[in-house]
Amino acid sequence: MIDKHSTVPVYLQLEQYLSGQIAAGSLKPGDVIPSENELCQQFTISRMTARKAVDYLVRQGKVERRRGQGTFVAQAAKHLHISLPLDRHLSSSEATLGLDEPMVNQLICLFRQTASPDIAEKLQLAPGSEVWFMKRLRRVGDIPFVFEQSWMICEPFNDLTEADLNASKYAYISRKGFTVERSEKEIRAELPSQEVRDMLGINRDEPVLHATSIAMLRDGVPFEISEIYYNQQHYRFTLTAGRP
Repeated sequence: MIDKHSTVPVYLQLEQYLSGQIAAGSLKPGDVIPSENELCQQFTISRMTARKAVDYLVRQGKVERRRGQGTFVAQAAKHLHISLPLDRHLSSSEATLGLDEPMVNQLICLFRQTASPDIAEKLQLAPGSEVWFMKRLRRVGDIPFVFEQSWMICEPFNDLTEADLNASKYAYISRKGFTVERSEKEIRAELPSQEVRDMLGINRDEPVLHATSIAMLRDGVPFEISEIYYNQQHYRFTLTAGRP
């Protein structure tokens, strides 16, 4: 079952064994899999090896950890993917039009704060100006897709409310008589912080796509800076490139 003289690492052999148990139906969705201690005793392996095998299964979405309860065989995954074009500026609602369920905003916090020198400079504000600071989680059904934190100018958006952000921020901006024209984004892959992992429900060594975005109104005035974390399991970025 586990060949410690094999060229295949022991943790991969254990992962393959457990995957086989899941595929064969010996371990069904909702079943608890053996704990790391039980795997150590059963296969005479180290706890680090057992944890590495289970981590691999978690990253594949085959099992899920539940704090204080154990690790369970995952239900059949929903294969929801969003194709997000890099050469267009789309709201979350526009990007998810092809899905069966709409994307829902969940506001985590909203308050006014004094802009840091860096934020004030990028938003072309005077030093000491106040900005809105907000955090939002976006879900499709029970699947977290995006976590973002943003700094947005207060004037002319002084009457921004939690209800506006739980509905549609861009709809609110439109009601105020403004149009979002474009955004400038820098996107990179990175290992997430604990907060981002918790929000997106991902493993500690699973990368996320992190975008730093500056959004601008039609007159070219920047109105918002966002740090956006995409759950890379559900996003595909596309770009149409022409030859010079």
